Amino acid sequence: MKRGISLIILLLCALCLQAQSDLTWIRTKEGRMVAVPKRAVFDLNLPKFTYKSFTPSDRQLIEAKLREFIPDLPVQSAYEQERPMDMIISSAAYQPFFNPYTPMLRRVSPMALDFHEVSIIPVSEQVAFITSGQQYTWPGIGGLTRINTELLWTYDRFSLSGGAFGGRYFTPFNPSPQFMGGFNAMASYDVTDWMTVRGWGQYTFYDHNERNNPHMLMNPFYNHTNVGGAFEFKVNDSGFRVGVGVNYEYNPIRGKMERQFMFYPAGRSECSGSVTEHKEIIDKIIATPTFKCVKTIEP
Repeated sequence: MKRGISLIILLLCALCLQAQSDLTWIRTKEGRMVAVPKRAVFDLNLPKFTYKSFTPSDRQLIEAKLREFIPDLPVQSAYEQERPMDMIISSAAYQPFFNPYTPMLRRVSPMALDFHEVSIIPVSEQVAFITSGQQYTWPGIGGLTRINTELLWTYDRFSLSGGAFGGRYFTPFNPSPQFMGGFNAMASYDVTDWMTVRGWGQYTFYDHNERNNPHMLMNPFYNHTNVGGAFEFKVNDSGFRVGVGVNYEYNPIRGKMERQFMFYPAGRSECSGSVTEHKEIIDKIIATPTFKCVKTIEP
């Protein structure tokens, strides 16, 4: 009996010791002793969350090819078919409108890279130096690449300009480009605010006989030897004008000057190109640094 009681007492003592290791005694405001569990720290040792992105192998191959892709010019584009090999401008420095879409534009139109650039450099209040460059392509007819230099002098209502031009051209009768050049001059006088008298003259020479190439006469964009004059009248306050005049142009086939009656629109612009070539009006040269424009008004 005593042995059983002793075992029970020992068991109760062991339980008390175990309870004291897991519990802690605290005193409440009423003075009572309360046993509460001790704060336990658990080491869960959870694995870290990781993931890997998945990209299909065919997409990786396509992206790698796109990164290595370099736009290339087509072997036979419409532009190359229309212009001779030694007149194809491939350098981006000589292509004012060159961009990554140029190969596509060449396939659509051989005229995609044509341009007309004009630069006016004021020398003084009355004198200006004008330089312009053009490139034209006419499918099935030919093409022209040309540069013009001109000196303009203005005084009150009077203006006088003169210069030279040169370039290369091709037609179905001369698929290999040939040289052309010449000289031109123009004079104008503002009689009133609404009327201007204008006269011009131009001499053009070609590397080969012009009379053997009928395309030279059919295309008005080619330079021709001519002389003429016109009256230009102001229509509205915005500067729009109309011109009426006579032009005598040399016909190399007949060997004489032929008369042409002219009726053409004109306009005032703060920047314009060759007056002799385009029948434009240059009334004033603004005293500002060099500027450019591509605006032309052709009769």
